[in-house]
Amino acid sequence: MPKIDRKTFQYRSNQLLAHIRTKVADKSLKPGDFIPAETALAQEFQLSKNSVRLALEKLVEEGLIVKIPRVGTQVAPQRERTVIRLGLYPSLYEEVKLKRLIELFQERHPHIQVEALEISYYSPDKIRQLLQLGVIDAVTLNHPDYLHFRDRGLLELLEPLTAHPETYDFLNGLFPDGKGRLAVKPFIFSPVILCYNQNHFRENRVFEPDSSWTWQDLREALRRLAGPNRYGLFFHLSSTNRWPIFLLQNEARFVRGRDGDGMIRPEDPAMLDSLPVIRDLIHEEGLFPLVMSFGLHDVEQLFKQQKVSVILTTYYRLNQLADAGFPFDIAQLPKFKNRDTLLLCTGIALNAQSPRKEAAQRFIDFLTSEEVQSLIRRQTFTLPANKWIAELERPEALQTPSRLEIYREMIPHFTTHDRLQLTIKEIELLGDCQEQYFSKLVDTEELIHVFNKQLADAQVTSM
Repeated sequence: MPKIDRKTFQYRSNQLLAHIRTKVADKSLKPGDFIPAETALAQEFQLSKNSVRLALEKLVEEGLIVKIPRVGTQVAPQRERTVIRLGLYPSLYEEVKLKRLIELFQERHPHIQVEALEISYYSPDKIRQLLQLGVIDAVTLNHPDYLHFRDRGLLELLEPLTAHPETYDFLNGLFPDGKGRLAVKPFIFSPVILCYNQNHFRENRVFEPDSSWTWQDLREALRRLAGPNRYGLFFHLSSTNRWPIFLLQNEARFVRGRDGDGMIRPEDPAMLDSLPVIRDLIHEEGLFPLVMSFGLHDVEQLFKQQKVSVILTTYYRLNQLADAGFPFDIAQLPKFKNRDTLLLCTGIALNAQSPRKEAAQRFIDFLTSEEVQSLIRRQTFTLPANKWIAELERPEALQTPSRLEIYREMIPHFTTHDRLQLTIKEIELLGDCQEQYFSKLVDTEELIHVFNKQLADAQVTSM
């Protein structure tokens, strides 16, 4: 048989696997029944015998079939059902169509049932308790929650995992366990990006954002875009995944105990100079809906209503815009000293103490498999961790931005919260204090004093 390309091979192999799984699910093939010989399957699905053998190995791993030497391949006996509990961020239902993925896994592994337990973002203490009490067998963890586990010496709660060979290296680098393996297996990722209404730019004869734009360039464009019942820019001002970008783009680093007073300060006061720029922008008449700036779920909604022209968002949140009904596109963020942007990544971790570790590991392997990563890529805007899939496949049947692949140009500018040299708890506290700063109640120097006072109060409270 002539050699076939990878995509065709994958398609035919998936057809073969789906055929057998369906036959087992609908009882056409019962436990103990023999499946057709490899030569017959090779002819039916136009695959080589070796390719058929590789496909069948997946079914053996799933426990669906068993191979009997010199006899044939049988449907495996029914096994006792194992229930595993997955702690998950509820946004994943939309970001990766998780409900369907769980259903698909259970179709492939009828002896394993997945029960979902929703957890809030940035709730690492609750996740720790659920792991220690054995309530969950696996859990989705974003990078900030991982940093909390690392900073508190809690990585021993997570079973070491092996990196997938086709996962982006920079994603594997986010979750080391300190012993040469992974504490968390990367699943999906996104940088923070700019998203804009193309009609608004064209109607006002404003050129679309390009890689040379600064925040001042954006501000000048917003002045031309804003109008009656419409603002120029919107984003979650208080979000831990938004405001740190302005410090990171100004190369801010925080140090402890300078001048012997024990306070946490930026290495150089000029590192905070980006904050007044953003504060002035959001307070300029008509540019930013300030009264709503601390909302949690309204950014993409206002954009879809065309009441705002530009938003800061992510590939995850682009899924909210699939039915926008007007053309929109995405771009890199404008820059201060650099054009860095936050890299967001959600991975999956395994409870080291789970008595159902084998079944939970099987589910993690399923979610990070090429098949599932391909489903995520084709059915959503979300970026899968698998580099091969992310770069060679595209979403289907979605209103797709022309610059959808711009994340590849942004890779050198990906950065993470810990570059600020603050713990995640300190970053969250600094974010709380910035409500006063962006409300013009304190200046940058007073912001640092308020931050240190609240930090000291928090330490006293926790004692």
